[in-house]
Order: sequence, then structure tokens, then C-alpha cells
Amino acid sequence: MGAPRMTWKFTVYATDSKGRLGKHSSLVHSHSEEAARQGVIESVQAAGYQPCGAVTLKPKRT
Repeated sequence: MGAPRMTWKFTVYATDSKGRLGKHSSLVHSHSEEAARQGVIESVQAAGYQPCGAVTLKPKRT
């Protein structure tokens, strides 16, 4: 067994291919804070954006 899965609220600023800055925020489910942070970065990049700041994570209360 591993650590229990948690829900995190994230916020990250990222730029698109034209250099426009945008704020992205939503929820992510992960077993650890580091895995959540890495998942957010990968999903933002897969959507065509480049993160330009730190990913802010807060545990979501259920």
C-alpha cells in the first residue's frame, strides 16, 4: 500500500506560444505533493503552455 491519495488545488502562471501570460488553476489528485507538482507541470506543457513560475499547491479539504 502507499500513501493515501489527496486532492490538491493548484495555481501556476504559464505563457502560450505567442508569449501571452495566463493563470491556470484547478484540482489534481496525487499521493504526494511532489508528484502533484510534477503532474501539473507536465499537463500544462502537454497543453502547449510553458510554466513561468512556481506551482502553488494547497491541500483541498473534503
